[in-house]
Parts: sequence; structure tokens; C-alpha cells
Amino acid sequence: MVKKEKIGELFYKTGLIPVIKIDSEEMTDGLAKALRGGGLSVAEITFRTKAAPKVIERFASCHEDIIVGAGTVTKKDEVDAALLAGAQFIVSPGFNPSICEYCLGKDVAVFPGVNNPSLIEQAMAMGLSILKFFPAEVSGGVKALNAFKSVYQQISFIPTGGIQENNIHEYLSLKNVLACGGSWIVSADLLEARKFDEIERLVKSARRAMMGFLPIVQDGIIDEENQIRSMRDGGCIGGCIEVKTPSIKRTLAMLSYLKAYVVPGSEVEKGQGLVEVSISIPGLHTQIHLVE
Repeated sequence: MVKKEKIGELFYKTGLIPVIKIDSEEMTDGLAKALRGGGLSVAEITFRTKAAPKVIERFASCHEDIIVGAGTVTKKDEVDAALLAGAQFIVSPGFNPSICEYCLGKDVAVFPGVNNPSLIEQAMAMGLSILKFFPAEVSGGVKALNAFKSVYQQISFIPTGGIQENNIHEYLSLKNVLACGGSWIVSADLLEARKFDEIERLVKSARRAMMGFLPIVQDGIIDEENQIRSMRDGGCIGGCIEVKTPSIKRTLAMLSYLKAYVVPGSEVEKGQGLVEVSISIPGLHTQIHLVE
């Protein structure tokens, strides 16, 4: 089990939290394989179906490499059911003080939904520093989060609601955004049709949009043959591929599972931030030069 203090770090490295409404625990194994294949290690199972506790239990017992939490939690008995099933975090659509206090009393990570200064400050008064921003797009989206940034410097947000592949990079480029919640990559229609390959493709496509690129991998290992073919088609063996990314810090975190490391002496800083850096990934026959 991941410690409560480490959940936020995991969210940052993942960048994307799939918000999943699932009707049957029988879909869990295929879903877990699709998320894992796409490079995600976190899932939020919403309490909008009766199957939610069983799905969480299946994730927790059979897919321990994927951190599972419960979403759309609005009642204390749902908190109890989620924790009994093995959920490691709780997400609520709004700020309900009784739910937050109940979770804090059980020492479980809770991320309530907020969308205005009054709710943010009420959550802060309870000692919470990571909040869901919901519904994101209709509540001002990127502009609202930018406005909150200077006033609530100690708060990190998980915007959810209206997030898609075509705007996720705008949110993740903000310094006060920890990760984004999204339901489009695991839609109810795709689950119902058991289209797990399509879910995996959407996950990979979303991660590519977040970073600006994806290393070519097979089962978590650099696919050298395809990588070399790709470089012959437009890259440079032994050289460096330059990629523009919304956030160098986040990209480095997201590539940590591939043991990416910074090439010494390649860092370029501007002000207090890193704006350029070259990285290497074991098994990849070229360096990647990241530009923010």
C-alpha cells in the first residue's frame, strides 16, 4: 500500500487520473491490462454503479501495481465500502466537510471538489493541500487556475470535467496543477464493448499529448528495432531528438519508470526554472533534448 503522503507524488508522475464508471467486475482484468499497457498506474473508480466496491476489490487484490481509489463519494457508508474494498484514496465531487473529516479521521487521502475561493479556504482550514477542481471547464478552466496560483500558492489542483486530449497540455503546464482527471480515455461505451485495445491506445495518445512524445516501448522495454527504424525515418542515431514539452519537470517524473536520467551539463536554466535539458533512457540509441 502506498503511504498517504506519497499519493500526490504518484499523481504528479502519472499526470492523468482515469475517472472510470464501470458496471461489472468482470471487466476489471481487461481494464487493468489496458491501463498498464498504456503506462498508467492509477485508477479512480466512481461510486456511480453498484459494481464499484467489487471492482476496487479486484484491483486491490489482483493488480497491486495499479493504485486504485474511489470517486464520486458523497456518503460516509461509501467511504467505508471503498476502504473495505481496498481503495487508497477518496475523491468527492464537492466539498463536504463531514466527508473530509471522516476520511481524515481514518487517515486516508481525500480530495474534495472545489471551484471557488470560499471552498478552497474551507478546505485549507482542514489542512488539505490537494484539491479537485470541478467542474473544471465550466468553472473557468485554465484562467481560473491561473488566478488561484498567486493567491493560494500552497494548493495543488486536480482539474476534472471537460478535460480532453486537446486541452490537457494547457492544464498540465500550470505549476499548481498536480494531475488531470479524465473520463474520455475509459468511456462506458468502450468498456461495455470490451474494447480494451482502444482504451490502451487512448491512454498512450493522452500521455503523448502530455509529454509531446512517447518512447517506443514493448511491455515496458525500449523496442530497439522499432526505435532504430523510427530514427532512420526522421531521427538521428547517436544524435539528439529535440522535443518541446509543457513541463520539463513533469516529463522527467513521467519517464522515471523507464529510468530516464539527465545528461550532466545539459541543463539550461532561466530565472528559477529549467527550460532545456537532455535526457538519456537505457536502451534508447539517442538522447532526447527537452525544451519547455
